[in-house]
Amino acid sequence: MPKNSHGWAPAETPINNMGENLEGARADADAHVWASADEDLGEVSLVMTDSGEIKTVMVRKPSSSQACIIDWINFTVLEDTFFKTARQTLVTDDQIIEEASRQFEKIFGFGITGKRDRGMYFYRESWVLGDGMGFVCFGGQRSTMLVNLSGQGCQNAVGGWEKRLFDFLTTVAVRPSISRIDLAHDDIDGRYLSVDWAYDQYEQGGYTHKAGGRPPNIERVGNWTRPTGKGRTLTIGLRSSSKYLRVYEKGRKEGDKSSPWCRCEVEFKNTNTVIPFDVLLNPTDFFAAAYPCFAHFVHVDTPKRMAVKAKTAQITVDACIEVTKHQFGKYIRVFRELWGDKEALDLICNETEDYWPKRMKPLTSNATSGPVPVHKQAPARVPSFLQFITAVPSFGLNGENGFV
Repeated sequence: MPKNSHGWAPAETPINNMGENLEGARADADAHVWASADEDLGEVSLVMTDSGEIKTVMVRKPSSSQACIIDWINFTVLEDTFFKTARQTLVTDDQIIEEASRQFEKIFGFGITGKRDRGMYFYRESWVLGDGMGFVCFGGQRSTMLVNLSGQGCQNAVGGWEKRLFDFLTTVAVRPSISRIDLAHDDIDGRYLSVDWAYDQYEQGGYTHKAGGRPPNIERVGNWTRPTGKGRTLTIGLRSSSKYLRVYEKGRKEGDKSSPWCRCEVEFKNTNTVIPFDVLLNPTDFFAAAYPCFAHFVHVDTPKRMAVKAKTAQITVDACIEVTKHQFGKYIRVFRELWGDKEALDLICNETEDYWPKRMKPLTSNATSGPVPVHKQAPARVPSFLQFITAVPSFGLNGENGFV
């Protein structure tokens, strides 16, 4: 792939927000322009969508390492996608949800497990994906379905889900679009990444692609002057922009006040940018091109998902033990002396079935935990022709319903 003068190559064969090839709709196939000062994406290609909207294409910088993981993704497809996979026209919303659940289980290892009592993201209704792995939203948005796979879902999906999702979106789905994707890099031991390093990079112009260009917005969250151990965060850019960076002390956020673990996380949205499906297969290429200072990570592999989950579990359990000891340790010790271990525990243990605290619940979640997916709870409910006839009011027949 040919590179431009800055060493980065634009994504080839961009896909618009309706999932259609834009190769023939480029404003200028060879033109490269600078993004606006408030949203510095580097030197990018412009494309024109079928609706006449001009968008940039995510820049990529080829990398041989695995410097990041996908930590969040939102995508949409047309409901006709599930008519296609079911090989029939589905009549009810329940049928569409059941077919979607069946397809998502093939991709992620978990399907749709239950309906929520309210909608999300401007959709009329929403459902839970897996054991709290994300959400599925449907209804009221031009026959589209939005799927949200959270950080927990990305972490617990069956290995290889990125390739399976890529295949689904590029060969099966009707009018697919990625509306948001987060790419994250972890330095668990704090050997080279810290919020202080990230701030120094701002001072040195590390987030500005164009020499002398206007630097992006920066904010520091937490106590930077006198750190308390609760964790500090540095953000680059605007939350509403197509690209937004968070660098934060993740270990301390999870509860370990002395943890050196730091995370660097870039959130891409399709506000003004086309997010190509290739980001699912080569996330590091797009992560490395996000900011000039990210060249620092190109030759460093980020920890595998299971290592990150294990570290999170260790910190969470230790923090919960510390909280329990600090708040209730004296009571538990007295109860133990009065009644012994077993009777004391029987007295103070919660007896409800849903006894796992919200903070610890993710530690037990995996692709196969949680309720049974809806498509396995009952067969598809297709109304028969006779049911349809008896359900339709016979207006005007035999003088009924006021008609003569």
